[in-house]
Amino acid sequence: MNTRHVPDLEHCQELDRLCKEKGIVVPETDMYWQTYPEGETRLVTGINSFANPKNIHVPAPLVSEQGEWLKDLDIGYDLPWYDGENWSWSTMDEDECCIDTEANARQKMLNYLLAEGIITTL
Repeated sequence: MNTRHVPDLEHCQELDRLCKEKGIVVPETDMYWQTYPEGETRLVTGINSFANPKNIHVPAPLVSEQGEWLKDLDIGYDLPWYDGENWSWSTMDEDECCIDTEANARQKMLNYLLAEGIITTL
């Protein structure tokens, strides 16, 4: 599996936390981070992997899913761009952010927009 198309667990946990705090429903995603009671964490596909309720499941939106969430927003921000080494995006409030993958850059941008109340739904 090419994990470059999925944000890392830390960014996904932030999305999950923000959405729960703000009462935002996260659309179903193709991938989820699954954490087992023993502490092991791995990517799993789809909702069918939720057999054991003791496992923690965090949505892990693919780049394509993130694009669907962002495509109709007229928020005045450009999507992250690639400079040959890092993925970057900037806001008026903070300096340019440089991140290793497009998925992480998009997720960081979505998390920022949710945290600041700029977007209130996905």
